[in-house]
Amino acid sequence: MNKKLAMLGLGVAVGSMMLVTSVYAGVGEAPGYEAFKTAVKQTATIKNVTRQVNVSLQDNGASLLQVKSTIKTAGADQVGSAQVNVLNGTNEQQTIQFYSQDGKQIIKTADSDVYKVIEGDNAPAKFKGHNKGNHTADPEVISEVENVVDALVGNLKNYVTMDDAAGNGKEIHFKLSGSQISPIVNTVGSLVIKHGTMVKDEPMPTKANTLGIDLATLRNSLPQLASDISMDEVEVNASVDGDDHITSQSAQIHLSGKDEQGAEHDVVLRIDMTLSSLNSTTPDTIDLNGKQVENVKFDDMSGHKKWGEKN
Repeated sequence: MNKKLAMLGLGVAVGSMMLVTSVYAGVGEAPGYEAFKTAVKQTATIKNVTRQVNVSLQDNGASLLQVKSTIKTAGADQVGSAQVNVLNGTNEQQTIQFYSQDGKQIIKTADSDVYKVIEGDNAPAKFKGHNKGNHTADPEVISEVENVVDALVGNLKNYVTMDDAAGNGKEIHFKLSGSQISPIVNTVGSLVIKHGTMVKDEPMPTKANTLGIDLATLRNSLPQLASDISMDEVEVNASVDGDDHITSQSAQIHLSGKDEQGAEHDVVLRIDMTLSSLNSTTPDTIDLNGKQVENVKFDDMSGHKKWGEKN
């Protein structure tokens, strides 16, 4: 796999970890912490649900990226569907539809009439149901992860607030700024953003090798911060129902820094997630009869190299 793409993927993964750590950073052994941790774990067990996830990224008030997605999962044999709409700062838009049905994974982009089908032994493990609905996480691993998170939390547990809501629900909120934010989280965030800037001019796989998805658009929408990078504020709000499921959650992160020319930037990342149709979701399906279909070998998507193979 292209090493720079792998590093970009790593950056996204680390960035996600950073966000999760930030989410936990305002909670500790207080009641709000226990309530939120329980809700996170309980929500993760839901197999049949509709998730709406919206992401926006602004730099000095100007929109860099907007992502709106609807993800439907049924739980059985990883049946599901998703639609993702991406709009960058220059109003370039791409829409991606994904279907997992009948043992096949189907992807279509709005700028093509072709449905690309990945199936059989060439599909990667994550598409082949490697994580089936009956998979149960190792309790020991979960405990170890919680210990790591708790260690990163430090003494920030007192910044969370929790209020009762209708139907035995809860409203959980915390806001951290300045020195309240863990130095570790701040450092990791700075490294991720710097790396994203470093790979900006590196070649990316063509759309032909990524099932028609334009990865360059996503990468070029990253804020171009090079120095004095700081996470200035983190705010999270979560609504939890009486069954300890997070039905809605929003996170807003403020970053600041300078670009290579020394100009200052104020970056705001916002993520909103809503869960609905718990245990009553029916994923979308597509009838391929009469459609243009292309069967894709996964090897063909990476310049005739298998994903994970080194250059």
